[in-house]
Amino acid sequence: MKDQHDNKTVDWVGAPKSQIAIFERVVSVLKFIQVTPIATTSILKDAALSDMSLRSAQRYLKGLEQSGYIKRKLDGGWSRGDARYFLTDKAKQLFGVKG
Repeated sequence: MKDQHDNKTVDWVGAPKSQIAIFERVVSVLKFIQVTPIATTSILKDAALSDMSLRSAQRYLKGLEQSGYIKRKLDGGWSRGDARYFLTDKAKQLFGVKG
């Protein structure tokens, strides 16, 4: 919240993110999944979504999954909160990846 006596404080609550910044975040996450052998929720949160809480990162990844860019895999040893993520064919086409 902006203090009436402080001209340097900025109120970021409700400030719109630029569309370019949103696009760059999506590309960053997808590229990270592409090059990371085991891209789990916690690894993605720490590396590509470090400014988000774990729960926000989970919701963000769920949105990418619902949009068809990533798929989530739950193995026997992985908890629901720490799923593994892989690129779908739709995302691979963005980067010219075959197969």
